[in-house]
Amino acid sequence: MLKAGQRMVKRHFVKNFDEFEKLVVELEKDKVPINVFFTGDKNELGESWCPYCVRAKPVVEKVVETTAPEDSHFIMCEIDRPFWKNLENPFRKDPRTHLVFLPTLMRWKAAQRLDGSQVENADLVAMLFEDED
Repeated sequence: MLKAGQRMVKRHFVKNFDEFEKLVVELEKDKVPINVFFTGDKNELGESWCPYCVRAKPVVEKVVETTAPEDSHFIMCEIDRPFWKNLENPFRKDPRTHLVFLPTLMRWKAAQRLDGSQVENADLVAMLFEDED
């Protein structure tokens, strides 16, 4: 049960491009904002191989809890290092994602997007979640 003032964003987790693509196709039917956080997957110690992602994750998590619209979707998409290093991987090549950096935080099918160290800035992350299409 939610306490007064507690928010409930619909959270999702995927680990590869096929899972990601299948999920967004399904979520688009809801006609609500879909925000996606692309990050490096975790090693055996539970930390991402991507140091920028390690710093960005707590910032994104806090803003999701406090700022993201309650009726929105939030997808965390973890990408493993060997797959990311392949410059031909679909996350890099697909025009809908066109990832250049990890981490990347974006509003699906919208202009709102933060890349690399921008995702560590809580003010920028909050603006991304607050900004209407």
